[in-house]
Amino acid sequence: MLIWILISIIVLYFLIGLLLPATTTISSSIEASSKYNVVFKTIKDFKNWEQWAIWNKDETLNIMLSDTTNKIGSRYRWRSKIKELKDGLIVLKEAEEGSKLLYHFYYGKQKRGHILFNIEDTTSNSLTTCSITINNKKKIFARYFTLFIKKSIRDNIDEVLLKIDQSSV
Repeated sequence: MLIWILISIIVLYFLIGLLLPATTTISSSIEASSKYNVVFKTIKDFKNWEQWAIWNKDETLNIMLSDTTNKIGSRYRWRSKIKELKDGLIVLKEAEEGSKLLYHFYYGKQKRGHILFNIEDTTSNSLTTCSITINNKKKIFARYFTLFIKKSIRDNIDEVLLKIDQSSV
């Protein structure tokens, strides 16, 4: 009897997990106090990420940049002793000058999603939007995890956008 209850719980866990979204996009925006081209340059060049990337607080983090840091194909690789950060890679895939930056991100060797920055010129300065799309197609547990930390991810995006704004002045 106990074995059937355990099997039922495991089956239910997987069935519910399959119903959760395999892909999740979380985004937020900020009215920046700098012009769009300044914000664009601040985000585009990986050398500037030290000023605003909130994960840089990790003292075990080892960051390695590619030789070029602001062109298509530029790479930002990290290794951390913190299990949730472990090792990963961000690659600049697209850049529409002054308006859009698309990065793919990987944990280990697996592509997990992308980060999109849209920077719009406004009458005052600029509107910057960051959208993170997380792909959990093959990871049932990650679907649950993403669901539970969605608000935390949005809070992190807000913090990053504020730091980008402050470092773009």
